[in-house]
This record gives sequence, C-alpha cells and structure tokens, in this order.
Amino acid sequence: KQWYQRRVAITAGGEELETKEYCTFYQAGTCRFGDACYKLHEPDPGYVLPSKKKPQKKKKKKKSSEEEEDKMCDKCKKSQRKMRTVMDVVHRIQWDEQYDPEHFLVGFLDRFDGIVEEDFKLFDWSDVTTVDDWESFCIPKHRVYYFKQNGEIIWDRRTRLDLIFEPKRNPCNICNTY
Repeated sequence: KQWYQRRVAITAGGEELETKEYCTFYQAGTCRFGDACYKLHEPDPGYVLPSKKKPQKKKKKKKSSEEEEDKMCDKCKKSQRKMRTVMDVVHRIQWDEQYDPEHFLVGFLDRFDGIVEEDFKLFDWSDVTTVDDWESFCIPKHRVYYFKQNGEIIWDRRTRLDLIFEPKRNPCNICNTY
C-alpha cells in the first residue's frame, strides 16, 4: 500500500493510531480525493444527510432608492427609462435649432485634475481613436459627467437628470426628485 492510502495518524511519540474521523464528503457521496483521502471512507452510523430544502434567505432591508421607487406613481416609473447617451446629447445640441452650442459647458473627469468644465465648442466629438491629440481636444465619452446650459445643469449622469430630451417632465408630489 502507498502512504496516502493508510488511514493512520502519527502521534508526537511516533506511534501510529487509526483515525476515527469519518469523511463527511464521502457520506454525502461527493469526496473528490477517493482513496487518497485522510479520513475514513466507511458508513458513519451517526451521519444524517442534510435536507434538500434550501435555507431561507433573510429579507434584505430596502435601500432608500428602492423605497422611493415603491412610492412613485406609475407615470414617474415609466419616465425612469434608460438614460440617453452622451452622443445623443451632443447630437441634439449640435443639430437642434433650439440649442445654441455657444451656451453649453461640458463637465468631464480629467485623470489628474478631477472634474473640469470646458466649452462645448472646444471638443472634437469624433471617435477618440481617430483623432490626433495635438490638433484637437477629444476625450472618451465615458468621462463626460454633465452638460450645463447658461450655468444650469441640464443633463447629469450621476443624478440621472435629463432635461434635454424630457424638458417638460412633471414628477408627482411623492417622488419629486427634480
């Protein structure tokens, strides 16, 4: 027999004693060591198979945002659809006659300075990989956090504010977030 097939324990004095500990994985039929397992692979008279019932999960406390969502009216729940992307906002500002790009500031995350605001007209909104960094100012779209018009934030990713595509949003009294 090989050394790992012996089910013995060696005491401090060098004596070999047979182990009495049963392998619980063997009892359940899931021991992956087989004959190499150090514990006994014999039926344990005192072993009871665990029940197949899944343990009941504790109810989690609702976060404040989930509680607010429960209180919202149906109209406000419908209006909380996906946010428009940065490029949707950029195209709206560039091509909609209602908006003048001269009046807009862009709040973006600079890797070294934190959040910085620059004029909308300074940006080259084409793909970052196709722009020469020395000739135009281009940033990755995921770094844009908000757009301001005349000093007022009208699109903000962090607070999910979108007054460009939903300017007449009328929230109910309970979930008045804007």
